[in-house]
Amino acid sequence: MKLNRRQFVVSSAVTAAISGLQPIAHSASGSGELDVIVIGAGLSGLEAALTLEENGLKTLTLEGRNRVGGRVFTMFDVPGHPEAGGNTIANAYGRCIAAAARHKIDIVNLAPRLFANRAGQELFLGGEHIPIKDWTTHARNPFDGEMKKLAPWSWADAMFKQHMPFRDLENWHDEKYAQHDISVHEFLRSHGADDTMIRLGFDTNIAYGTTAHDVSLLQQAFSDNWQNVNRGAVAAFSRTGAANVVPSGPAAAAAPPAGAPPGLLIGAFKGGNQNLPIAMAKALKGDLLLNKRVIAINVDDRSAEVICDDGTRYRAKAVVCSMPFSTLRHVAISPLPEPVKNKAIQTLGHIPITQFHLIAKKPFWEMDGLSPSMWTDGPLGLVLAQKFGKTDDEVTSLTVWCRGLNGLYVDRLGIEAGKQLVVSEFARLRPASKGLLSVAAVHSWTADPFAAGDWAIFQPGQVRELRAAIATPHERLFFCGEHTAIGSRGMEGALESAERVALEVLAVTA
Repeated sequence: MKLNRRQFVVSSAVTAAISGLQPIAHSASGSGELDVIVIGAGLSGLEAALTLEENGLKTLTLEGRNRVGGRVFTMFDVPGHPEAGGNTIANAYGRCIAAAARHKIDIVNLAPRLFANRAGQELFLGGEHIPIKDWTTHARNPFDGEMKKLAPWSWADAMFKQHMPFRDLENWHDEKYAQHDISVHEFLRSHGADDTMIRLGFDTNIAYGTTAHDVSLLQQAFSDNWQNVNRGAVAAFSRTGAANVVPSGPAAAAAPPAGAPPGLLIGAFKGGNQNLPIAMAKALKGDLLLNKRVIAINVDDRSAEVICDDGTRYRAKAVVCSMPFSTLRHVAISPLPEPVKNKAIQTLGHIPITQFHLIAKKPFWEMDGLSPSMWTDGPLGLVLAQKFGKTDDEVTSLTVWCRGLNGLYVDRLGIEAGKQLVVSEFARLRPASKGLLSVAAVHSWTADPFAAGDWAIFQPGQVRELRAAIATPHERLFFCGEHTAIGSRGMEGALESAERVALEVLAVTA
Protein backbone atom coordinates (compact mmCIF):
# COMPACT_ATOMS: atom_id res chain seq x y z
CA MET A 1 0.00 0.00 0.00
CA LYS A 2 1.29 3.44 -0.95
CA LEU A 3 0.99 6.30 1.50
CA ASN A 4 0.14 9.91 0.96
CA ARG A 5 2.46 12.60 2.30
CA ARG A 6 0.71 13.00 5.63
CA GLN A 7 0.62 9.27 6.27
CA PHE A 8 4.23 8.94 5.14
CA VAL A 9 5.51 11.52 7.61
CA VAL A 10 3.70 9.81 10.48
CA SER A 11 5.00 6.44 9.37
CA SER A 12 8.62 7.55 9.03
CA ALA A 13 8.98 9.87 11.99
CA VAL A 14 6.88 8.10 14.62
CA THR A 15 5.76 4.59 13.76
CA ALA A 16 9.28 3.34 12.97
CA ALA A 17 10.35 4.15 16.51
CA ILE A 18 7.65 2.08 18.18
CA SER A 19 6.45 -0.58 15.76
CA GLY A 20 9.29 -3.05 16.24
CA LEU A 21 9.04 -4.17 12.62
CA GLN A 22 11.02 -7.28 11.77
CA PRO A 23 13.82 -6.85 9.20
CA ILE A 24 12.90 -8.01 5.72
CA ALA A 25 15.08 -10.72 4.17
CA HIS A 26 17.40 -9.38 1.47
CA SER A 27 16.41 -10.20 -2.10
CA ALA A 28 18.84 -10.55 -4.98
CA SER A 29 16.38 -11.09 -7.78
CA GLY A 30 17.19 -7.90 -9.76
CA SER A 31 14.26 -8.55 -12.10
CA GLY A 32 11.67 -6.09 -13.36
CA GLU A 33 11.68 -2.38 -14.03
CA LEU A 34 13.40 -0.22 -11.43
CA ASP A 35 11.68 2.74 -9.86
CA VAL A 36 14.72 4.23 -8.11
CA ILE A 37 18.48 3.77 -8.17
CA VAL A 38 20.14 4.83 -4.91
CA ILE A 39 23.82 5.74 -5.10
CA GLY A 40 25.64 5.13 -1.84
CA ALA A 41 25.00 2.64 0.97
CA GLY A 42 25.68 4.95 3.89
CA LEU A 43 22.99 5.84 6.42
CA SER A 44 21.23 8.34 4.14
CA GLY A 45 21.20 6.14 1.05
CA LEU A 46 20.07 3.05 2.95
CA GLU A 47 17.33 4.90 4.81
CA ALA A 48 16.09 6.48 1.59
CA ALA A 49 16.00 3.08 -0.15
CA LEU A 50 14.18 1.43 2.75
CA THR A 51 11.61 4.22 2.99
CA LEU A 52 10.92 4.12 -0.74
CA GLU A 53 10.52 0.35 -0.60
CA GLU A 54 8.07 0.68 2.30
CA ASN A 55 6.03 2.87 -0.01
CA GLY A 56 5.94 0.30 -2.78
CA LEU A 57 8.86 1.31 -5.01
CA LYS A 58 11.44 -1.08 -6.45
CA THR A 59 15.00 0.02 -5.70
CA LEU A 60 18.58 -0.83 -6.61
CA THR A 61 21.40 0.44 -4.37
CA LEU A 62 24.91 0.92 -5.77
CA GLU A 63 27.92 1.28 -3.46
CA GLY A 64 31.45 2.01 -4.66
CA ARG A 65 33.16 0.56 -1.61
CA ASN A 66 33.36 -3.10 -0.66
CA ARG A 67 31.36 -2.39 2.49
CA VAL A 68 28.24 -0.56 3.61
CA GLY A 69 28.13 2.33 6.06
CA GLY A 70 29.74 5.22 4.19
CA ARG A 71 31.27 7.49 6.80
CA VAL A 72 30.05 5.20 9.56
CA PHE A 73 33.09 2.95 9.73
CA THR A 74 33.94 0.75 12.71
CA MET A 75 37.47 -0.58 13.18
CA PHE A 76 36.32 -4.15 13.87
CA ASP A 77 39.92 -5.44 13.83
CA VAL A 78 41.04 -3.07 16.61
CA PRO A 79 40.40 -3.95 20.28
CA GLY A 80 37.27 -2.24 21.54
CA HIS A 81 36.05 -1.56 17.98
CA PRO A 82 36.74 2.22 17.87
CA GLU A 83 35.06 4.35 15.23
CA ALA A 84 36.80 5.97 12.29
CA GLY A 85 33.58 7.73 11.32
CA GLY A 86 30.42 8.64 13.23
CA ASN A 87 31.24 8.27 16.93
CA THR A 88 28.26 8.84 19.19
CA ILE A 89 24.63 9.85 19.28
CA ALA A 90 22.82 11.93 21.87
CA ASN A 91 19.27 12.47 23.12
CA ALA A 92 18.20 14.56 20.12
CA TYR A 93 19.23 11.86 17.63
CA GLY A 94 15.63 10.70 17.44
CA ARG A 95 15.89 9.23 13.95
CA CYS A 96 19.00 7.24 14.87
CA ILE A 97 17.35 5.93 18.02
CA ALA A 98 14.26 4.95 16.00
CA ALA A 99 16.37 3.23 13.35
CA ALA A 100 18.25 1.25 15.99
CA ALA A 101 14.96 0.11 17.55
CA ARG A 102 13.52 -0.87 14.21
CA HIS A 103 16.56 -2.89 13.18
CA LYS A 104 17.07 -4.48 16.60
CA ILE A 105 20.40 -2.81 17.32
CA ASP A 106 21.04 -2.09 20.99
CA ILE A 107 22.27 1.35 22.01
CA VAL A 108 24.91 1.36 24.73
CA ASN A 109 25.00 4.49 26.88
CA LEU A 110 28.64 5.49 27.36
CA ALA A 111 27.79 8.37 29.73
CA PRO A 112 28.26 6.36 32.95
CA ARG A 113 31.71 5.19 31.87
CA LEU A 114 32.79 8.60 30.58
CA PHE A 115 31.73 10.36 33.77
CA ALA A 116 33.48 7.73 35.86
CA ASN A 117 36.74 8.58 34.05
CA ARG A 118 36.86 12.35 33.86
CA ALA A 119 40.66 12.56 33.95
CA GLY A 120 40.72 15.15 31.20
CA GLN A 121 43.52 15.53 28.67
CA GLU A 122 47.10 16.68 28.83
CA LEU A 123 48.21 19.87 27.07
CA PHE A 124 51.38 19.82 24.94
CA LEU A 125 52.49 22.95 23.09
CA GLY A 126 55.76 23.24 21.21
CA GLY A 127 56.72 19.82 22.56
CA GLU A 128 56.32 21.02 26.16
CA HIS A 129 53.90 19.50 28.64
CA ILE A 130 51.93 22.29 30.32
CA PRO A 131 49.87 21.31 33.38
CA ILE A 132 46.44 22.90 33.09
CA LYS A 133 46.89 24.43 36.55
CA ASP A 134 49.81 26.43 35.16
CA TRP A 135 48.16 27.52 31.93
CA THR A 136 46.68 30.82 33.10
CA THR A 137 50.09 32.35 33.78
CA HIS A 138 52.12 30.39 31.21
CA ALA A 139 54.23 32.28 28.65
CA ARG A 140 52.58 30.38 25.78
CA ASN A 141 49.11 31.58 26.75
CA PRO A 142 48.17 34.23 24.14
CA PHE A 143 44.67 35.03 25.35
CA ASP A 144 43.48 38.25 27.00
CA GLY A 145 41.84 39.02 30.34
CA GLU A 146 39.44 36.42 31.67
CA MET A 147 40.02 34.33 28.55
CA LYS A 148 43.47 33.44 29.88
CA LYS A 149 41.75 31.10 32.31
CA LEU A 150 40.40 28.99 29.44
CA ALA A 151 42.18 25.96 28.02
CA PRO A 152 43.02 26.37 24.31
CA TRP A 153 40.23 23.98 23.32
CA SER A 154 37.64 26.11 25.17
CA TRP A 155 38.57 29.57 23.90
CA ALA A 156 36.74 29.60 20.55
CA ASP A 157 33.48 28.31 22.02
CA ALA A 158 33.61 31.05 24.64
CA MET A 159 34.16 33.67 21.95
CA PHE A 160 31.18 32.42 19.93
CA LYS A 161 28.90 32.34 22.97
CA GLN A 162 29.91 35.84 24.00
CA HIS A 163 29.88 37.53 20.59
CA MET A 164 27.62 35.57 18.21
CA PRO A 165 25.69 38.38 16.48
CA PHE A 166 22.36 36.55 16.53
CA ARG A 167 20.76 34.07 18.93
CA ASP A 168 18.24 32.44 16.59
CA LEU A 169 20.73 29.71 15.72
CA GLU A 170 18.08 27.26 14.55
CA ASN A 171 17.49 29.51 11.54
CA TRP A 172 21.17 29.94 10.76
CA HIS A 173 20.39 29.64 7.03
CA ASP A 174 17.72 32.37 6.95
CA GLU A 175 18.36 35.16 4.45
CA LYS A 176 18.09 37.75 7.21
CA TYR A 177 21.41 36.49 8.59
CA ALA A 178 23.20 36.53 5.22
CA GLN A 179 25.42 39.45 6.29
CA HIS A 180 27.03 37.08 8.81
CA ASP A 181 28.19 34.69 6.10
CA ILE A 182 31.76 35.78 6.75
CA SER A 183 34.84 33.83 7.74
CA VAL A 184 35.33 32.80 11.36
CA HIS A 185 38.71 34.52 11.11
CA GLU A 186 37.11 37.86 10.19
CA PHE A 187 34.58 37.47 12.99
CA LEU A 188 37.18 36.69 15.66
CA ARG A 189 39.46 39.51 14.52
CA SER A 190 36.52 41.93 14.74
CA HIS A 191 36.23 41.03 18.42
CA GLY A 192 39.83 41.68 19.35
CA ALA A 193 41.49 38.33 18.65
CA ASP A 194 44.86 38.36 16.95
CA ASP A 195 46.23 35.68 14.63
CA THR A 196 48.18 33.95 17.41
CA MET A 197 44.99 33.50 19.43
CA ILE A 198 43.05 32.24 16.42
CA ARG A 199 45.75 29.77 15.35
CA LEU A 200 45.85 28.20 18.80
CA GLY A 201 42.22 28.55 19.85
CA PHE A 202 40.48 27.65 16.56
CA ASP A 203 42.86 26.31 13.91
CA THR A 204 44.68 23.81 16.16
CA ASN A 205 42.74 20.53 16.14
CA ILE A 206 40.09 22.34 14.14
CA ALA A 207 36.52 21.05 14.18
CA TYR A 208 35.48 22.50 10.81
CA GLY A 209 37.46 23.23 7.63
CA THR A 210 41.23 23.66 7.50
CA THR A 211 41.66 27.14 9.03
CA ALA A 212 39.43 29.92 10.33
CA HIS A 213 39.71 31.56 6.90
CA ASP A 214 37.65 28.87 5.12
CA VAL A 215 34.79 28.40 7.60
CA SER A 216 31.65 30.55 7.52
CA LEU A 217 30.37 31.99 10.78
CA LEU A 218 26.97 30.62 9.73
CA GLN A 219 28.51 27.13 9.58
CA GLN A 220 29.61 27.65 13.17
CA ALA A 221 26.10 28.80 14.08
CA PHE A 222 24.68 25.63 12.51
CA SER A 223 27.04 23.46 14.56
CA ASP A 224 26.40 25.43 17.74
CA ASN A 225 22.66 25.06 17.28
CA TRP A 226 22.96 21.29 16.95
CA GLN A 227 25.01 21.12 20.13
CA ASN A 228 22.43 23.27 21.92
CA VAL A 229 19.59 21.02 20.73
CA ASN A 230 21.31 18.01 22.23
CA ARG A 231 22.07 19.79 25.49
CA GLY A 232 18.44 20.89 25.69
CA ALA A 233 17.20 17.37 25.00
CA VAL A 234 18.87 16.14 28.17
CA ALA A 235 16.86 18.48 30.37
CA ALA A 236 13.68 18.69 28.33
CA PHE A 237 12.71 16.17 25.66
CA SER A 238 14.10 14.25 22.74
CA ARG A 239 12.77 14.00 19.21
CA THR A 240 11.37 10.57 20.05
CA GLY A 241 8.95 12.27 22.44
CA ALA A 242 10.43 10.61 25.52
CA ALA A 243 11.47 12.72 28.48
CA ASN A 244 14.48 10.53 29.13
CA VAL A 245 15.80 8.15 26.50
CA VAL A 246 16.65 4.79 28.05
CA PRO A 247 18.71 2.77 25.59
CA SER A 248 18.55 -1.00 25.58
CA GLY A 249 21.42 -3.29 26.44
CA PRO A 250 23.06 -4.17 29.76
CA ALA A 251 25.54 -1.31 29.74
CA ALA A 252 22.73 1.20 29.33
CA ALA A 253 20.80 -0.17 32.28
CA ALA A 254 23.44 0.89 34.76
CA ALA A 255 22.54 4.04 36.69
CA PRO A 256 24.81 6.98 35.85
CA PRO A 257 27.31 7.76 38.60
CA ALA A 258 27.34 11.02 40.49
CA GLY A 259 28.11 13.86 38.12
CA ALA A 260 26.36 12.43 35.05
CA PRO A 261 23.15 14.38 34.35
CA PRO A 262 20.03 12.18 34.66
CA GLY A 263 18.82 11.05 31.27
CA LEU A 264 22.07 11.96 29.51
CA LEU A 265 22.71 9.81 26.45
CA ILE A 266 26.17 9.55 24.95
CA GLY A 267 25.32 6.53 22.88
CA ALA A 268 26.92 4.07 20.51
CA PHE A 269 25.46 1.10 18.69
CA LYS A 270 26.40 -2.12 20.41
CA GLY A 271 29.45 -3.83 18.92
CA GLY A 272 30.23 -0.89 16.64
CA ASN A 273 28.22 1.84 14.96
CA GLN A 274 28.60 0.20 11.56
CA ASN A 275 26.28 -2.53 12.78
CA LEU A 276 23.34 -0.20 12.16
CA PRO A 277 23.94 0.28 8.40
CA ILE A 278 24.80 -3.42 8.12
CA ALA A 279 21.38 -4.28 9.58
CA MET A 280 19.69 -1.72 7.34
CA ALA A 281 21.35 -3.23 4.27
CA LYS A 282 20.08 -6.69 5.23
CA ALA A 283 16.55 -5.28 5.45
CA LEU A 284 16.50 -4.12 1.82
CA LYS A 285 14.19 -5.93 -0.60
CA GLY A 286 16.02 -4.78 -3.71
CA ASP A 287 19.57 -5.55 -4.71
CA LEU A 288 22.55 -3.85 -3.12
CA LEU A 289 25.67 -4.09 -5.30
CA LEU A 290 29.12 -3.38 -3.85
CA ASN A 291 32.23 -2.26 -5.75
CA LYS A 292 30.08 -0.24 -8.15
CA ARG A 293 31.82 3.09 -8.65
CA VAL A 294 29.54 5.51 -10.46
CA ILE A 295 31.23 7.59 -13.16
CA ALA A 296 28.27 9.16 -14.99
CA ILE A 297 24.61 10.05 -14.47
CA ASN A 298 22.30 10.94 -17.36
CA VAL A 299 18.92 12.43 -16.53
CA ASP A 300 15.84 13.96 -18.08
CA ASP A 301 12.38 14.86 -16.79
CA ARG A 302 11.10 11.27 -16.97
CA SER A 303 13.98 8.89 -16.20
CA ALA A 304 17.63 8.55 -15.27
CA GLU A 305 20.61 6.38 -16.17
CA VAL A 306 23.63 5.51 -14.03
CA ILE A 307 26.92 4.29 -15.54
CA CYS A 308 29.60 2.50 -13.49
CA ASP A 309 33.32 2.20 -14.16
CA ASP A 310 32.93 -1.50 -15.02
CA GLY A 311 30.73 -0.55 -17.97
CA THR A 312 27.42 -1.56 -16.43
CA ARG A 313 24.42 0.72 -16.93
CA TYR A 314 21.23 0.95 -14.89
CA ARG A 315 18.04 2.85 -15.74
CA ALA A 316 15.15 3.84 -13.49
CA LYS A 317 12.45 6.45 -13.08
CA ALA A 318 14.66 8.37 -10.66
CA VAL A 319 18.10 8.40 -9.03
CA VAL A 320 18.83 9.29 -5.41
CA CYS A 321 22.45 10.35 -4.93
CA SER A 322 23.91 10.34 -1.42
CA MET A 323 27.50 10.89 -2.56
CA PRO A 324 29.26 13.80 -0.84
CA PHE A 325 29.84 16.67 -3.24
CA SER A 326 33.59 16.23 -2.76
CA THR A 327 33.27 13.00 -4.79
CA LEU A 328 30.19 13.79 -6.88
CA ARG A 329 32.16 16.59 -8.56
CA HIS A 330 34.18 13.85 -10.29
CA VAL A 331 31.06 12.23 -11.78
CA ALA A 332 29.86 13.34 -15.22
CA ILE A 333 26.28 14.61 -14.96
CA SER A 334 24.40 15.20 -18.21
CA PRO A 335 22.89 17.64 -18.70
CA LEU A 336 24.75 19.80 -16.20
CA PRO A 337 22.71 21.06 -13.25
CA GLU A 338 21.79 24.73 -13.28
CA PRO A 339 24.78 27.00 -12.51
CA VAL A 340 24.25 27.55 -8.76
CA LYS A 341 23.61 23.87 -8.15
CA ASN A 342 26.66 22.90 -10.18
CA LYS A 343 28.80 25.43 -8.31
CA ALA A 344 27.69 23.87 -5.02
CA ILE A 345 28.69 20.43 -6.26
CA GLN A 346 32.06 21.69 -7.45
CA THR A 347 33.04 23.82 -4.45
CA LEU A 348 31.33 22.79 -1.18
CA GLY A 349 34.05 22.45 1.44
CA HIS A 350 34.91 19.64 3.83
CA ILE A 351 37.25 18.93 6.73
CA PRO A 352 40.35 16.78 6.24
CA ILE A 353 40.64 14.10 8.94
CA THR A 354 43.13 11.25 9.27
CA GLN A 355 43.03 8.81 12.15
CA PHE A 356 45.67 6.47 13.57
CA HIS A 357 44.46 3.76 15.95
CA LEU A 358 47.20 2.67 18.33
CA ILE A 359 47.56 -0.24 20.75
CA ALA A 360 49.75 0.03 23.87
CA LYS A 361 51.58 -3.08 25.08
CA LYS A 362 51.64 -1.58 28.55
CA PRO A 363 49.81 1.39 30.12
CA PHE A 364 52.67 3.88 29.85
CA TRP A 365 50.40 6.61 31.27
CA GLU A 366 50.61 4.83 34.61
CA MET A 367 54.40 5.12 34.41
CA ASP A 368 54.54 8.86 33.68
CA GLY A 369 51.48 9.71 35.78
CA LEU A 370 49.66 11.59 33.00
CA SER A 371 46.32 11.06 31.29
CA PRO A 372 46.58 8.95 28.13
CA SER A 373 44.52 11.60 26.27
CA MET A 374 46.33 14.65 24.87
CA TRP A 375 45.70 17.94 23.07
CA THR A 376 48.77 18.99 21.11
CA ASP A 377 49.80 21.54 18.51
CA GLY A 378 52.06 19.00 16.79
CA PRO A 379 51.59 16.04 14.45
CA LEU A 380 49.63 14.01 17.02
CA GLY A 381 46.88 16.60 17.10
CA LEU A 382 44.20 15.27 19.41
CA VAL A 383 44.74 11.92 21.17
CA LEU A 384 41.72 10.23 22.73
CA ALA A 385 41.86 7.20 24.97
CA GLN A 386 39.22 4.65 23.96
CA LYS A 387 37.77 2.83 26.96
CA PHE A 388 35.72 -0.07 25.62
CA GLY A 389 37.09 -2.80 27.88
CA LYS A 390 35.55 -4.96 30.58
CA THR A 391 36.18 -2.31 33.24
CA ASP A 392 35.51 1.41 33.25
CA ASP A 393 39.19 2.39 33.29
CA GLU A 394 40.56 -0.10 30.76
CA VAL A 395 42.08 1.68 27.76
CA THR A 396 41.57 -0.56 24.73
CA SER A 397 43.22 1.74 22.18
CA LEU A 398 44.35 5.30 21.50
CA THR A 399 42.97 7.30 18.58
CA VAL A 400 45.13 10.03 17.05
CA TRP A 401 42.99 12.65 15.28
CA CYS A 402 44.90 14.68 12.69
CA ARG A 403 42.56 17.40 11.44
CA GLY A 404 42.70 20.31 9.04
CA LEU A 405 46.19 21.25 7.85
CA ASN A 406 47.69 18.64 10.16
CA GLY A 407 45.60 15.96 8.44
CA LEU A 408 46.75 17.11 5.01
CA TYR A 409 50.36 17.07 6.21
CA VAL A 410 50.35 13.47 7.45
CA ASP A 411 48.50 12.38 4.30
CA ARG A 412 51.34 13.70 2.13
CA LEU A 413 53.81 11.53 4.02
CA GLY A 414 52.05 8.31 3.06
CA ILE A 415 50.73 5.63 5.40
CA GLU A 416 54.02 4.02 6.49
CA ALA A 417 55.85 7.31 7.04
CA GLY A 418 52.77 8.62 8.86
CA LYS A 419 52.82 5.63 11.21
CA GLN A 420 56.49 6.17 11.96
CA LEU A 421 55.91 9.86 12.63
CA VAL A 422 53.05 9.19 15.05
CA VAL A 423 54.96 6.59 17.07
CA SER A 424 58.15 8.67 17.20
CA GLU A 425 56.21 11.79 18.21
CA PHE A 426 54.62 9.85 21.05
CA ALA A 427 58.08 8.78 22.22
CA ARG A 428 59.29 12.39 22.06
CA LEU A 429 56.40 13.81 24.07
CA ARG A 430 55.87 10.80 26.32
CA PRO A 431 59.22 8.94 26.71
CA ALA A 432 57.47 6.27 28.77
CA SER A 433 55.66 5.15 25.59
CA LYS A 434 58.87 4.28 23.71
CA GLY A 435 58.70 0.76 22.31
CA LEU A 436 55.20 0.19 23.66
CA LEU A 437 53.00 1.46 20.83
CA SER A 438 51.94 -0.14 17.56
CA VAL A 439 49.61 1.24 14.89
CA ALA A 440 46.69 -1.14 14.41
CA ALA A 441 44.79 0.84 11.76
CA VAL A 442 44.93 4.06 9.74
CA HIS A 443 42.17 5.81 7.85
CA SER A 444 42.34 9.06 5.94
CA TRP A 445 38.94 10.42 4.95
CA THR A 446 40.64 12.83 2.57
CA ALA A 447 42.49 10.03 0.75
CA ASP A 448 39.36 7.85 0.75
CA PRO A 449 38.20 8.04 -2.91
CA PHE A 450 34.57 7.65 -1.85
CA ALA A 451 34.69 10.48 0.70
CA ALA A 452 37.49 12.93 -0.23
CA GLY A 453 37.11 14.51 3.20
CA ASP A 454 34.88 14.17 6.21
CA TRP A 455 31.82 16.25 7.10
CA ALA A 456 30.78 19.07 4.78
CA ILE A 457 31.77 22.66 5.56
CA PHE A 458 30.18 25.87 4.32
CA GLN A 459 32.93 28.30 3.41
CA PRO A 460 32.45 32.08 3.68
CA GLY A 461 29.74 33.21 1.27
CA GLN A 462 28.53 29.69 0.46
CA VAL A 463 25.51 29.73 2.77
CA ARG A 464 24.23 32.91 1.16
CA GLU A 465 24.98 31.81 -2.40
CA LEU A 466 24.68 28.04 -2.47
CA ARG A 467 22.82 26.61 0.54
CA ALA A 468 19.33 26.78 -0.94
CA ALA A 469 20.42 24.93 -4.09
CA ILE A 470 22.31 22.09 -2.43
CA ALA A 471 19.35 19.75 -1.97
CA THR A 472 17.21 20.80 -4.95
CA PRO A 473 16.55 18.02 -7.50
CA HIS A 474 18.01 18.13 -11.00
CA GLU A 475 15.44 16.61 -13.39
CA ARG A 476 15.04 13.04 -12.03
CA LEU A 477 18.25 13.23 -9.97
CA PHE A 478 17.64 13.75 -6.25
CA PHE A 479 20.14 14.47 -3.48
CA CYS A 480 20.53 13.36 0.11
CA GLY A 481 23.38 12.99 2.59
CA GLU A 482 24.49 14.79 5.71
CA HIS A 483 25.68 17.74 3.61
CA THR A 484 22.08 18.46 2.54
CA ALA A 485 20.61 18.53 6.06
CA ILE A 486 19.72 21.85 7.67
CA GLY A 487 18.36 20.89 11.10
CA SER A 488 20.84 18.30 12.36
CA ARG A 489 24.34 17.05 11.74
CA GLY A 490 26.29 13.81 11.64
CA MET A 491 24.40 10.53 11.59
CA GLU A 492 21.15 12.28 12.46
CA GLY A 493 21.64 14.71 9.57
CA ALA A 494 22.05 11.77 7.20
CA LEU A 495 18.70 10.33 8.25
CA GLU A 496 17.04 13.77 8.16
CA SER A 497 18.07 14.11 4.53
CA ALA A 498 16.72 10.64 3.71
CA GLU A 499 13.26 11.62 4.94
CA ARG A 500 13.21 14.68 2.72
CA VAL A 501 14.50 12.98 -0.41
CA ALA A 502 12.02 10.11 -0.07
CA LEU A 503 9.14 12.58 -0.08
CA GLU A 504 10.55 14.29 -3.17
CA VAL A 505 10.90 11.01 -5.06
CA LEU A 506 7.45 9.77 -4.06
CA ALA A 507 5.92 13.00 -5.35
CA VAL A 508 7.07 12.21 -8.90
CA THR A 509 7.04 8.39 -8.97
CA ALA A 510 4.26 7.17 -6.68
